[in-house]
Amino acid sequence: MKKAGMILAAGCMMLAMSMTAAASESKEPFNEVGIDMAVTEELDETSGLLLPYPLGAIDLEHDVYGMAFIYVAMPQDTALELMYSGDVSREEQQELTDAQGIIGMLLSGDVDYDQVQAKYEGSLGVDNPLDYEKAEETGSADGFTFYYLPSADRENYLSSIDGEYADEYRKLEELLPALLKESDYYAPVDPEKAMTGQKIEFTTTDLDGNTVTSEELFSQNEITLLNCWGTWCGFCVAEMQELAEIHTRLQEKGCGFVGLEYEQEPTEETYQEARDLMEECGTNYPNVLIPDVILDQVLGFPTTIYVNKEGYVVGVPVCGPQVDQYENLADALLNGREAAPEAAGDAVPEAAAVYRVTVTDEAGPVEEVSVQFCDDSTCRFAETDENGEVTFEAPAGRVYEIHVLDVPDGYADDETVYHTEEGSNEVSIQLQKED
Repeated sequence: MKKAGMILAAGCMMLAMSMTAAASESKEPFNEVGIDMAVTEELDETSGLLLPYPLGAIDLEHDVYGMAFIYVAMPQDTALELMYSGDVSREEQQELTDAQGIIGMLLSGDVDYDQVQAKYEGSLGVDNPLDYEKAEETGSADGFTFYYLPSADRENYLSSIDGEYADEYRKLEELLPALLKESDYYAPVDPEKAMTGQKIEFTTTDLDGNTVTSEELFSQNEITLLNCWGTWCGFCVAEMQELAEIHTRLQEKGCGFVGLEYEQEPTEETYQEARDLMEECGTNYPNVLIPDVILDQVLGFPTTIYVNKEGYVVGVPVCGPQVDQYENLADALLNGREAAPEAAGDAVPEAAAVYRVTVTDEAGPVEEVSVQFCDDSTCRFAETDENGEVTFEAPAGRVYEIHVLDVPDGYADDETVYHTEEGSNEVSIQLQKED
């Protein structure tokens, strides 16, 4: 599944949150892995950056879940700036990549340990080997067992970094197993898996403004692959040419693609850029603007969702550029298409909460501010309304990051990273006028 050299560069277009986001907390929740991790000041007061990177499910069946503990051998501020900046040179990106190493991996599964190991080796193990002989069981809950495994590539990494950072790496690798055993565990929260069985219905437009319904799109194929993408998403763009080739083969089997295009700043220029890109890649399947009913649920870009002719989600959505898996999954679903899923009911988990972000200036509300709402593994985007408000539905009890992506003319850019606070679902932001 999610592998592309270093884990931090793989998978969906996402943002990860470091331990520094919860320096004052005793437990940091990572719901998609199933752990409220014990946190101490030692994890925050480091010279380099310790980055717990939740991967969620690492296998197509969603039996095994993982979280990598990545160490970045450079000053924290420098590492975070390179990760979150939208303007990083190739040299800076390579510097960040070279500084990264894995301390270890937390794996959880509701299957036996041999299957956990096999599924990891089949997804991330080639590029990120682990020392299986030193695996430690750190906890269990709800049928899931959790294991911590140190990196098998530690010596190569330690020899590539300065002594100060090497000493800190060794200190952290001794500390992590003990903290994991003091953590709280539960079944991983898997929004992708929860989508299976839902019925998707929508009305939207194509990139030329023509109205299109989901019924029109889905009724043409036994199975339809909905590929969520955007011109701003490098992973999405990288797979587009291959999608056209796959679509040609799948159409002969009664299966096809539909592109669901999303722009953070939708303008005629960005839509023209999308049309030009589609022409350049030889895109030969319909593309429409992503409807809110899907945008509100996708974990990142690209995400590929499989639906049957009636619009029911079949199989677990695939997050990340998994071109080598799309056709195999489609074939499997086509072979079993007589078993239609039942409706899953309400798509919002019972533990969901509504988080409200309000943007003002000295005079009152500010509308048309583009706001980014991020959890541990993904980000969503929306614009404030006439009341200066925007809301997001997300699991309760977690810490979320808020970023101001774009402001109206006349306002200064706001690069502050805001956070939700425990016990409050309200975040207030005040913009400053330009001088």
